[in-house]
Order: sequence, then structure tokens, then C-alpha cells
Amino acid sequence: MNVTLEQGKLAMKSPRLVLQIVSVLALVLVATHAVADAIDDDLENLGNNQQVKDRAAHLDSRTRIGIVQGREVDRNWRLETGVSYGPVAFGDAYLNTQNLGANLDLHINPHLSVGIHYAKAFSQLTSEGQDRFNVAQSTGGSSPLVSYPEQSVMGVVNWYMMYGKINFFDIKTVQFDIYSLAGFGQEDTNTTIGSVSNDTWGNTWTAGGGIGFWFSQHLTSRIEVRYQTYADEDGTRNLNLVVGNIGFGVLL
Repeated sequence: MNVTLEQGKLAMKSPRLVLQIVSVLALVLVATHAVADAIDDDLENLGNNQQVKDRAAHLDSRTRIGIVQGREVDRNWRLETGVSYGPVAFGDAYLNTQNLGANLDLHINPHLSVGIHYAKAFSQLTSEGQDRFNVAQSTGGSSPLVSYPEQSVMGVVNWYMMYGKINFFDIKTVQFDIYSLAGFGQEDTNTTIGSVSNDTWGNTWTAGGGIGFWFSQHLTSRIEVRYQTYADEDGTRNLNLVVGNIGFGVLL
């Protein structure tokens, strides 16, 4: 009898429990649907918001790349003047030569500049050359022919073909350009045969490349390597040089 009553009470409670569970689930579904509708409305309103539209219209990947890669140093129609120093390789086998130069370049735009470059050459005999002269003097024999450069003036065109930035010892981000150059001008040479010296000017041309660093709106530096050739005084020999230099300059 007791078992029967307990079963009856349990049977009466089960429909109520099921009803409560169903009610809770219904409330959850209704709330979820309301939240979803609110999110949809917000998204639709976001698309209709004029301020958001204006901001989205100004988001241009090319503009953002331009800001990151933008040139900080202006080189449109600016003069650059500077000095340089560097060694000369090859050339006359009996000479060691270094160049001290002065440069004036007009930057037409960040990709192109034209200029006038002057170089004063300082030469001395190598140990082999000095030995040959000493032997010639002591024996009365012929001295070797030596043709050494004294100075040169050239017109130069620079093409700045690659651009970037570099972290300079965690002090500053420095802008740089990799460039190529070509030039033509006049070379003053002195050819010595024994005790006779002949000084003359002749054609010379050059081609090469380098890296230009732009530390600020006014301070610059260059590292450059180029090929240069010219003929000696009597035109019987073409001297082929490899000229390297490092320079510092000022943008005006």
C-alpha cells in the first residue's frame, strides 16, 4: 500500500518537473533569439553609420604602405655638396694612388641627380717601381715609363634605383639608396720617361655604383666603387682603374 502511494506521488511530480524544464528551455530560446536580433540590428546600423563609412573609405592599403615606406628626406631640386677620399687599384703597376675629391650634385628628384666631380690624385712609387728607378740610375739604364694621374673633372649622372631604411646602432632609423652612376670628363696625367715629364689632358669615363645614406635633412654620406679608364700621354696605353671612396656631404 505504501509503495502504491509513493508511486502515485512520483507520478504526480513528474509532469510538473517536465513542465518546469520545458519552460526554462523556452525562456532560453526566446532570450537567445532576442540577443541575435539585437546583434543583427547593431550590424545593420553599423553599415548605415556615416562616420564608419567615411573611415572605411579612407582605409587604403597603398596609402598605409606609403606612410611606412615614405621618404623622410626631401631630395627634390636640392643641391648636395661633399668631400670624398679613397684608394685607386690597378692602373700603373709602379704607383700607389689615392684620390681626394670634391663633389657637387643636383638632386632633380629622389631617383635622379646630376653633378660635377673633381678629384686630386696623390701618387707614390711602389717598392718595385722604386727599385726599378734605383737600378736605372745606378747602371745608367733606361727608367720605366710611368704615367700617373694628377687631377680629373667629370660630369656624373646618378640613378637611385633601390630605397630602404636601416636601424643605425639603435640610435636612429637612417634612409638609404642604392644607386648606379656613369660619368665622362677630362683626366690630367703626367707621363715620365727617364728625366722627361709630359703633362697633358685626355678623355676619361667611369661607371659604377654605391650606397647613399641620408642621416637627416642636411647630413649625407656615400660609399662608392667605380671603374675608370683613360689613356696615357702618348695614347699607347689604356689604364684601367678601380676607384673606391667614402664621402660626407651636406644637402642645401
